[in-house]
Amino acid sequence: MNNSVSHKKPELLAPAGSIESFYAAIEAGADAVYLGTSDFNARLRAKNFNIRTLSTLIPYAHSRSVKVYITVNTLIKQQEIEQVLNLLYQLEQLRTDAIIAADIGLMRLISTHFPKINIHASTQTAVHNSSGADFLKTLGVKRAVLSRELSVDEIRETRRKSSIELEVFIHGALCYSISGQCLASSFIGGASGNRGRCTQVCRRKFNLQCYHNDNDQQIINKDDGYYFSPFDLQGVYSAAKLAKAGVSSFKIEGRMKPAEYVDKVVRAYRHAIDFPGEASTAAQKLVYDFGRPKTSFFLDGRKGNYIDPFYPAGVGIFLGTVIRYDNNLVALSSDINTNIDKGDRLRVQPQSGFEGVMCKVDECQKLGDSVLIKLRLAVECGIGDNVFLIGKSTPNHSSQESAKTANTQTVKNLRMIFPNAKKIANSIIPHRRPVITDKNNHNEKIWLRADDFKWLEILDPSICKNLIYDADLKEIELLLSSSKTVNKWRSKLFIALAPFIEETKLEIWRNKIEKCKNAGLQSFALSNAGHFSLINKAKRLMTQTPLWSLNRFTQKELEKRGVHWFEYSPEDDFMNIRAAVSQKGIAALYSKPPLFISKIPPPAGKNAVFTDPHKNSFFTKVKNSLCYTLPQTPVCLFAKREKLVSCGIENFLIDLNFHEPDQKFSDRLISSFKSNIKIEDAALFNFKLGLK
Repeated sequence: MNNSVSHKKPELLAPAGSIESFYAAIEAGADAVYLGTSDFNARLRAKNFNIRTLSTLIPYAHSRSVKVYITVNTLIKQQEIEQVLNLLYQLEQLRTDAIIAADIGLMRLISTHFPKINIHASTQTAVHNSSGADFLKTLGVKRAVLSRELSVDEIRETRRKSSIELEVFIHGALCYSISGQCLASSFIGGASGNRGRCTQVCRRKFNLQCYHNDNDQQIINKDDGYYFSPFDLQGVYSAAKLAKAGVSSFKIEGRMKPAEYVDKVVRAYRHAIDFPGEASTAAQKLVYDFGRPKTSFFLDGRKGNYIDPFYPAGVGIFLGTVIRYDNNLVALSSDINTNIDKGDRLRVQPQSGFEGVMCKVDECQKLGDSVLIKLRLAVECGIGDNVFLIGKSTPNHSSQESAKTANTQTVKNLRMIFPNAKKIANSIIPHRRPVITDKNNHNEKIWLRADDFKWLEILDPSICKNLIYDADLKEIELLLSSSKTVNKWRSKLFIALAPFIEETKLEIWRNKIEKCKNAGLQSFALSNAGHFSLINKAKRLMTQTPLWSLNRFTQKELEKRGVHWFEYSPEDDFMNIRAAVSQKGIAALYSKPPLFISKIPPPAGKNAVFTDPHKNSFFTKVKNSLCYTLPQTPVCLFAKREKLVSCGIENFLIDLNFHEPDQKFSDRLISSFKSNIKIEDAALFNFKLGLK
């Protein structure tokens, strides 16, 4: 589809993690602000807002022609449906301009029951091409917030082919993983980034054990570094090109940042939008945004540097490392000429990469090649910790005064409970088979997943119901060239599509899909919203991670799209699986789940092995131009199979991805599955402790 887009100024969308930041954004020239409530938003550690406060702030913004978008951009558990419906009802009454959503089921609930609310699909949906944008439009979505991993040319082509508004991130912190496809915080830190509780695992220091060079030789290496900690995005020099490409909104990241950051960055991009030929002037306004070193990331065509593993991972201007400390006196080894004044805010960042401690300066004295700082209060720190300047003492008086003198108009007669919430939440009856009490009468079905052609040669189709072939394009072509293997697996094979397919590769995948169909391979596994329009008249469809499904409304929407089976999220817990149980659900009982799925090249070469501060071990693999980071420790729920069967699940997955093909190994796994025996030293992930 060719959509002619008239070139007009894009909206400038600013973050507001606090009331001070909200007013700072409006005063600095933002056209819209986005913020979250205390629940269901991807920045739960920000100060956030309650409904009472929003009843004042939204009218205030509207009186100044500024729109307010509310983030409800986490995955929703089944038992949270009623609560989220009440929240949507309240936000509708407040005349919220849009909801930023990530859960497919939630999008359908909004478009069905709250049609006055515009839907913006969060970057957590990982939509990155016109195919994904087209899918979102069928859900009633007005705007797609594209993945950050796109060039200006790719965005322009997506805009040309799609008819919904496109929003892009223009400035701020970057994730190592593609947004919405990260399990690292959940697996390592016990708190899910997909649920707004990211512990920023990627900012920690890792120890590189070994890697493979370009000649595939293993190189032993013991360097510590921040291998998964990207620089910050600065797209000021791409702003004019993005505007001409038809981007509707420039989004600034930073709901965890202070008001002075919001003020400074909004003013810079206001200048870049209003005066497209003065990018250098706008860039000068960003010199002291107190972020990390800057990168254009993929905007200029993947030419930039993204990570320096030996640069400290903290936010702000790096001042130096701690060489000694005593109570509230800290001495830094530093040759940086940055002025440090009384009242400045610092962050002491531990070497582990864990969250640092903020403190304020009382006095500062330069002593040769070191700096002695007296802090207002004592802080815990260690020799070698890094110290960053994260804020100057000069307050943002204007935003503080605005907060005091703001129009106090509120929305009156606000009703808090949506009358139909409970009825809607319970309206979908799950696909549940009768609970079987006779242990000899089970009907469990084994699914396998594999990403290497050799697995298809080794495995026997009779041992499984279906096999998901999660291979790259070369491996799929290898399968198509072997009529013997095609005939062996034809009735049981699902061809998996890559979770990230650039706009320029859509036709390549369409052609490959048609070749599979012509060979009699009519079943496909989808892992991104953009896959649906690539599949035409397929015989069978299933969805696998990272196309998440945590509630029955998402399940129902997938079913309407022709999906026959779906995979439960590997980070899901038993209580939620039971609440949203479905005969069509597939529970993975053995896997090494990808913790990061990234477009950033491997930070330390191919097939690298790392350990974290807790001595957990991880390795990297490359497939379909994506870099996967996986745990050496597998997740194994074989011992929980009977518990899952008792609540009505009959499809179980053994995931052989990222394992060397070995028949003895697969036989051992299947034997352990049948015997309900957990693999030694395996993890349960969130199954027992709960998905937070």
